[in-house]
Amino acid sequence: MIETVVLGFGSNIGNRLYNINSAIKVLSLNRDLNLLSLSSVYETEPWGFKEQRNFLNCAAVFLSRLSPSDLIKLTGKTEKLAGRIKRDKWKAREIDIDVLFYGNKVINKRSLKVPHPFLHVRNFVLAPLVEIMPGLIHPVLKKTILELNAISKDTGLVKANKKANKAQN
Repeated sequence: MIETVVLGFGSNIGNRLYNINSAIKVLSLNRDLNLLSLSSVYETEPWGFKEQRNFLNCAAVFLSRLSPSDLIKLTGKTEKLAGRIKRDKWKAREIDIDVLFYGNKVINKRSLKVPHPFLHVRNFVLAPLVEIMPGLIHPVLKKTILELNAISKDTGLVKANKKANKAQN
């Protein structure tokens, strides 16, 4: 079965753009994933724990032949390959890959919650999604990404990172 999946990427340790691009490349080379769309890269304020370096964030849409559990295993392996070290929740990270959507499925397992439970309250997730999938309807909240972005109460700074975007092109 083939599903459209949306992944979010973030990094605030080391060469942030390299970390994100490396993770996207590793996933893109997997025979069970086909990259369809990639957002611009955004410079974002940290969310949850503010006393750390700003993040770079982006989102990507893939066609996937992986089950949800195989996808979460692959993203975890990809994070480890990129040098991610486990730290406390919302702390600095070399790379973070979140499964934001898996088709229009709702998954509520200990290891995977989809749609991502915080995506609608995080501007650093919404901004890249507005760019690449503004009309996508959240299967639980029944609102488009554009609508969720418009009602977001998150005040965190999110701005396109021109240098990173120029390097990606």
